[in-house]
Amino acid sequence: MLGAAQGGEEEQLEQLMESMGFEKDEEFLECFRCDLGFWDACYTTETNCSAGERCYTGRGKAADTLDVKTLGCVKADECDVETSVQLFSNNTIFVMTKNCCNTPFCNSALKLPIATHVYLTVAFLTTWHLFEASTGSQ
Repeated sequence: MLGAAQGGEEEQLEQLMESMGFEKDEEFLECFRCDLGFWDACYTTETNCSAGERCYTGRGKAADTLDVKTLGCVKADECDVETSVQLFSNNTIFVMTKNCCNTPFCNSALKLPIATHVYLTVAFLTTWHLFEASTGSQ
């Protein structure tokens, strides 16, 4: 059983959290996390964001040629902001923009454009047709 002092402190904490926009039983957002990937290859794990954070997909270029990618959680004010990642002072490794979303696991792999599906279908049908033609003539 809580004493009067402990109950008062808990109530104050709840009021503070509510004033900051957090619900008492608020569930934290679940996102995919990848510390560093190249092109669309990224080893992902699942992570829980802290209060007020969103899922993000970060995309950038290293040395103006290598596509880099990161996934994870970030504070809302860091969304859609271009940042530089530096190894040593004044030595930029890559520039990245973090695009955010706020539903569970919304930072998954990007969907392929419809044109990519068409190209893959044509490539499959062509390969299948060539295979059928080569096996049918024997």
